[in-house]
This record gives sequence, C-alpha cells and structure tokens, in this order.
Amino acid sequence: MAVADVRGYVVIFGTLLALTLVTVGVANLSLPMGPTVALGLTIATAKATLVVMFFMHLKGERPMVLWPLALTAFLFVALFVFLLLSEADHVVLTTYHGAAEAAHYVSYGA
Repeated sequence: MAVADVRGYVVIFGTLLALTLVTVGVANLSLPMGPTVALGLTIATAKATLVVMFFMHLKGERPMVLWPLALTAFLFVALFVFLLLSEADHVVLTTYHGAAEAAHYVSYGA
C-alpha cells in the first residue's frame, strides 16, 4: 500500500519537473512578452494546482474547507487587480505621453 502512495508522489514530482523544463523552454523562445508571460503564468498555475491537490492533500477535503480557501484566493487576486488598476494611470501616462509630460501631470495636475 505504501509503495502505491510513493509511486503517485514520484509521478507528480516528475510532472512538476517536466513543467519546470517547459517553463524554461518557453522563457527561451523568442516570443513577444505578452504570450511568454501568459504561458508562464498558465504553467505556474498548473504546477501550483498539482502541489495543492496532491502534496497538501486538498484533493479529498470537504467543501467546508475548500470554500474559505477559494474565497481567500479570490480576495487575494482581487487585491492585486485593484492595485494594478490603481497604478495603471502612471503606466499609461509614462508610456503614451512621455516621462516629462507625466511628471508635469503628476506635479501640477490636469
């Protein structure tokens, strides 16, 4: 019985190693920045899901444990989205209007 459990962990470990190599391969491709980041984040999400489900033993947990965990993850993502959106005006101004105009806008207002 213990051998079957170890075999499953070895398979998950091998999958994590393979996904790590795929991540390195995607990073070394000459793709534009957007698709590279999107692929990297997708692979990282798959790896995190494997770790959470198998190594942290959340695969067989009751829904009473999973709902607060899902709510925490949702609020964590919402916090980062809010922070990124609140900083978007600085990024857009420096990208489209140049640094001097953005500095003038920030210093003196519209």
